[in-house]
Amino acid sequence: MIMNRLFFFWPAAMLLLAAACSSPEAQNKEPRPATPDFYKEMRSVSKINFASMDVTKTITTERTKWYKIGKRIGVYSYNAYLKAYIDLEELTPQDVRVDTLRKVVELTLPPVHVEVTGRSPELRKEYEHIDLFRTHPDSRERAALKEMANDDFMREVRENPEFTDRLTAQARKKAVSYFNALVEARGYTAVVK
Repeated sequence: MIMNRLFFFWPAAMLLLAAACSSPEAQNKEPRPATPDFYKEMRSVSKINFASMDVTKTITTERTKWYKIGKRIGVYSYNAYLKAYIDLEELTPQDVRVDTLRKVVELTLPPVHVEVTGRSPELRKEYEHIDLFRTHPDSRERAALKEMANDDFMREVRENPEFTDRLTAQARKKAVSYFNALVEARGYTAVVK
């Protein structure tokens, strides 16, 4: 008796399930993809580095004093590092416009920023000539030389646009490529300004 009921119940349940799945309403409803919120996604990233540059700075010192015998000549170098980045927290809602009908994203990027990120910890000795009666530079003198060279380098970066212009152009080009690929991977066409 129980077996007869199960035998009758299973086919009836399967028919009802098949009828529900094949109804015209269920077949016509296609899942709509969610509209991506590009603005929130991009702002959440914050800073993205797109270019960097290593610069070798050379320091030359020649010490001669009238009351000391001999000369002390030295040429030292160290590396300084620059980076170019875009801070996506500077984006405003007006900078990211999404046209869901045409599937186009218009993006106005914030400006590229360039900053000095650091320098190598030690001075490299390129050349040194120290006469017999002169002493080698001690760590205090080497540190003072490095600070003097670093101040000179920072002034050069501020005054000479060659450093920042080249790095900014390289970062901008990479940023445009990156955001084009990012938007196109989501099925939209990108217009990056």
